[in-house]
Amino acid sequence: MSVPEQLTRYQIMDLLGAGGQGRTFRAIDRKTNREVAIKVLTLKDLNNDWKGFDLFERECETLAQLKHPGIPKFLDRYHVENTGEFFLVMELIDGAPLGKRLAGDAAPMGDDELVDVLWKALDILGYLHGRTPPVVHRDIKPQNLLLRRDGSLALIDFGGVRASLDDTGGSTMIGTFGYMAPEQLHGEATPATDVYALGATLAALGTGSAPDKLPHDGLRLALAETRLARSRLRPVLERMLEPVPSQRLRGAAEVRRALMEAVHGPTSNPTSKPTSKPTSKPRPSAPPRRDDALVTQADKTPAKIPQFARQIAKVPMPFNIIVWIWAALIAGLFVILEVALLPAIYSVVSSLSSKQDREKLKQDRAKTIASIGENRRTMQYIAARAHPLLEEPTRRMLDRGDGDDG
Repeated sequence: MSVPEQLTRYQIMDLLGAGGQGRTFRAIDRKTNREVAIKVLTLKDLNNDWKGFDLFERECETLAQLKHPGIPKFLDRYHVENTGEFFLVMELIDGAPLGKRLAGDAAPMGDDELVDVLWKALDILGYLHGRTPPVVHRDIKPQNLLLRRDGSLALIDFGGVRASLDDTGGSTMIGTFGYMAPEQLHGEATPATDVYALGATLAALGTGSAPDKLPHDGLRLALAETRLARSRLRPVLERMLEPVPSQRLRGAAEVRRALMEAVHGPTSNPTSKPTSKPTSKPRPSAPPRRDDALVTQADKTPAKIPQFARQIAKVPMPFNIIVWIWAALIAGLFVILEVALLPAIYSVVSSLSSKQDREKLKQDRAKTIASIGENRRTMQYIAARAHPLLEEPTRRMLDRGDGDDG
């Protein structure tokens, strides 16, 4: 009986996690000397329930067709006949699961963090749901969303994926209690099902408690009774968590529109006249626009974007790919300067300076870092607008929002 060459190519190391469709290990690819993730399904563990094997096969086939930076890359698959073991080799995502924010003494996420996670997750869901037929993940939860060191987000564990219109899930319930939409209990799954799970994920991250531990009004999460009661995201989350699928936000594009309106308010008519005198109290400032949420550093967009940056950001396909790579690289260099190099240099110089010179050095440092930060945000603005995966409706929406900035 022949032995697959992959048995010697991949050196399995430690266990990363286990679920209904197998166990996932960290491994070393001896051919490339890189770390990979290997999911192992053993037939004897299925107890004659072949649905688990069908789901594993579907995960392999689906991942092999998907190409997105927020989804693990399919690398290889093989099996060993005499042991009944099946192996799926994937890219190892180097990141921390958002589920860690629900453990120990971790503080719940604030609005800015939640908006950042939501925007980045919508980019992934927009890709999945935009395929024909739509790919529905069916198990979105904090543990399956990994935040990489560069700030980007990845969605893992496609073991419950639904990739065909006639798949109802059979007798196997897919999902995690608390994050599952009500319709999943009887086998239904559409893009709106993932929207619900993402809403439940954000509710958990924003309150610090799993959804099944939060107050409910029937099937509906009672966000008004949680710390999200005054959040700008509450109206969006409530529409994402609508128990009735037909009344829920149905996909990434609808959630994006609702998010933009919740964060920035409805688009105003510049020709309309105010109907009442302004109050003496200044209005609280709105959260930053999420123009830069598709690049690695989420930050406020500069109050004034230089005109040259606006023009470069609008470069058409396919030249936008070159612009995106250039702007992202420059922004990354500015981040290194701003966060690491300059503070270290000023720290060394300050330690060697007299007490009288340190105050001047402190002021110079603040001005220099502020200047670099402004240039970095400009590059992030260009990278976000030129991003090759940014959908055209969102690009047009952001372009309309530019009228307020300049």
